[in-house]
Amino acid sequence: MQPAKLFFYFNGFNSAILDDFSGNLKIVAVADFAQSQGYQFLPVSICYREAREHSLEILARVGDDAGEVIFCGSSMGGWFARIMQLLLEQQRPDIKTAAIAFNPAYHLSMYGHLLIGPQRNYVTQEEYEWTMEHSDDLRALERIVQFDAPPPFYVYVDEGDEVIGWERSAARHSPISRFITYKGGSHSFDHYLEALADFESVFIK
Repeated sequence: MQPAKLFFYFNGFNSAILDDFSGNLKIVAVADFAQSQGYQFLPVSICYREAREHSLEILARVGDDAGEVIFCGSSMGGWFARIMQLLLEQQRPDIKTAAIAFNPAYHLSMYGHLLIGPQRNYVTQEEYEWTMEHSDDLRALERIVQFDAPPPFYVYVDEGDEVIGWERSAARHSPISRFITYKGGSHSFDHYLEALADFESVFIK
């Protein structure tokens, strides 16, 4: 029996992945790519107020037969993909892993306090309060991994990102990842087809 190949995808902050994601062209493209390469596509809708609980649930979904696991996400989902890769590396160093991040958030240990206050999920329309305790939970996740560690990290950024400045992202990610930028675009990340093609050429070959 061939080892299982898993491909997890995570949403960003104040977003969600619907059961029917056919209207989201980016997720559809990632799903098509994963399946075309022989991976089981596993979209996971993350509520970042429960990030630690979600991380444990995801690790539990990686069965004994897993031989390769890719974690992918956009914005905070990209940050979370890297966290999950490193947590799995700690637990199962025998598994081949990679993290793919589109316009990722970073340094949550430094910037998590900026999230505090009223929030609304633009997909589900849920309104809620983000607290210091929620930010502390993200900091705790960042502290238990070595974020700059060697496992393969692929970061793709639109220079037109209106939320996260690409130059600062470059300063953070260039030393620790394969870092590629694209002219224009937005925080939603418009160049997913180009990014997936690059990832295929380097990681999957």
